[in-house]
Amino acid sequence: MEIIYNHVETVTTLANKVYLCRSFKTHTAMFIEEYIIFRVNALLHAHDAKIVMRLEGGMSNYTYVVECQGKKYTYRVPGKFAEKFVDREEEWDNIQEVSRLGLNNETTYVEIRSGEKLAEYVEGTIMSTTDVVSYNEMSVKALKKIHNSDLKFRDYNAFGRLDADQNYCLETGYVFPQEYLDLRKKLDAIRATQVNVPKVPCHCDYQPTNLVINGNKLYVLDWEFAGMNDPFYDIACYGNVGFDKALALLEAYVGRKPNKEELQRLYFHRAFQCLQWFNVAIFKDRVGLSKDLNMDFNAVAFMFLGMAKDLLDNYDNL
Repeated sequence: MEIIYNHVETVTTLANKVYLCRSFKTHTAMFIEEYIIFRVNALLHAHDAKIVMRLEGGMSNYTYVVECQGKKYTYRVPGKFAEKFVDREEEWDNIQEVSRLGLNNETTYVEIRSGEKLAEYVEGTIMSTTDVVSYNEMSVKALKKIHNSDLKFRDYNAFGRLDADQNYCLETGYVFPQEYLDLRKKLDAIRATQVNVPKVPCHCDYQPTNLVINGNKLYVLDWEFAGMNDPFYDIACYGNVGFDKALALLEAYVGRKPNKEELQRLYFHRAFQCLQWFNVAIFKDRVGLSKDLNMDFNAVAFMFLGMAKDLLDNYDNL
């Protein structure tokens, strides 16, 4: 594995173009693919790298499957403003730490400055393309391997992250709607009841798009957000493919029908995640990414706000 803090661009027409492309944030799919082929060939001392496909999912990165010298890899180029939401030093520490569990793919190269990453491609089925629930036993096994481990992560600091996300929005001149402020106030009040929940090593982005099924093995990918947290936070991440999936995973995790306190923990964390996604989507819309990526991030934001409201409205009645 190679870690690079800052690489100097090779003096070629392509590299100079890519440098300008990065500087002015004018990525295009064609430019990205050309650049990735260039970088993979350089890193692997090869000349036959070719794009296989782009991996969909997520709102921040350009990640492609690349074949080179008869082997497949993934190469990630972070999108505009991705650095605001990910600490690459922390991601590097997480990659090294989690390698002990045998759940992650092998990382070949990491560049701290840009966040670019080359890793071995994992063949298999992305869990989000399945019925999800039928793999709960496999998922719970992986989760408990993580949660019961002695991995050393930094504190996830969920509400510190949420405050930072809000500030990014405020810096663009955004005025939060009263509905958001009311939900944040209610979330803060619930938080005070959760302070004694023990924190354990968590993935903190344990959604089915980050899980790959390969036979009887489950790979858990993308550890940039890992931290010490309530284990139910990982279960709540399943809500990205439907909150019913998170509820089913919780039942499988505890091995019985969850009680009121357990359900409230799950609802609390999922509501938090929805407010966090609201902020991320608002920021992306405010900085022009709705137009750049042809995605209505403002609509995405208010979809998550509606989800947060439903969860918090039901919290007291569980």
